[in-house]
Amino acid sequence: MPLDTGRTSYIENNDPNRPLSRYNKIRLLLDANGVPVQETWDHIDIQELPEDRFFEVTAEYAHRPDLISLYFYGTEQLYWVIAYVNGLIDPFAETVVGLKFRIPDQSNLFQTVLAV
Repeated sequence: MPLDTGRTSYIENNDPNRPLSRYNKIRLLLDANGVPVQETWDHIDIQELPEDRFFEVTAEYAHRPDLISLYFYGTEQLYWVIAYVNGLIDPFAETVVGLKFRIPDQSNLFQTVLAV
């Protein structure tokens, strides 16, 4: 449902079927023609903590950051966090054998990424 904020109209983008989606808290702005476009995603600072783990990609996980997410977080929906903290642009193409990832501790995610 469009909301009138005075200057910009937007649609809330909370998908109850995908609560861990990186797009869940990003509003859909309505352009001048009423076409929804996603607002810019703000940088999230996910500090490195002693509790973080490190993972070297093996053949089993090559090109499958979703499986790495499933292994560490119990859901494939957080693969984007692993890609984000490791600076990947195309996580499925760039997840190659031998690449080492930092895996943020799950409690850190709930305090930073999934908070609010």
